Amino acid sequence: MINLLCGKFEEIDFKDKKFDLIFMDPPDNEGRKYENYSDNLLDNQYINLLNEWIYKACKISTGPVFVSFASKWIPYIENIITDNSLRLIQRIYWRYTFGQSNKTRYTPSVRPIYWLNNDTIYPENIKVPSARQEKYGDKRAASGGKMPDNVWDFSRICGTFKEKRKWHCTQHPEALLERIILGHSKPGDSILDPFIGSGTTAIVCKKLNRDCFGVDMSQFYIDKIKESLDGK
Repeated sequence: MINLLCGKFEEIDFKDKKFDLIFMDPPDNEGRKYENYSDNLLDNQYINLLNEWIYKACKISTGPVFVSFASKWIPYIENIITDNSLRLIQRIYWRYTFGQSNKTRYTPSVRPIYWLNNDTIYPENIKVPSARQEKYGDKRAASGGKMPDNVWDFSRICGTFKEKRKWHCTQHPEALLERIILGHSKPGDSILDPFIGSGTTAIVCKKLNRDCFGVDMSQFYIDKIKESLDGK
């Protein structure tokens, strides 16, 4: 089941609904052009919203909460976690290729993804081949592979990629969401993406037989996600 709702996450009353997994990738407050949303808030306004969003997500999830955000907000995210006594399970870093070129600084190529709230994980679903297996042919290597590192290598989705939905300015790769969803939920579980934007979470949930609840302020994005789902 895919359930998409137009509205502001902070204003929606989910009543007694609890989710098994939440993935959230809120706007970065870096001036991007979103439909029906200003990405140019004052820093204190944005930090207050981050606090509200993350705290609410942890309250309505019985399972893990994954928060993807821009690196410059790391100190504030850490304060939000401490001030609200939230449980930080692990800091994960998405390292991507095709970062935006920079003439006077090193090209940004890392995005933090913090795992919060609950330590539920299904290792057998996400193990990867080890160097012992692939590079060295070491017979001592575990046949099922090893757990991925906490630095994840996935290419950034560029405009020429087949996966790219050009009506949205930001998009996480489906492979990244597949790791989170396979690793931290079971078929039939309910997964919330409160900033569903480009619809990647819904597309992956449909593929992996999970129930997806998606929220976005833009009815245009909601409609485009439905079109994308119909094409899958």
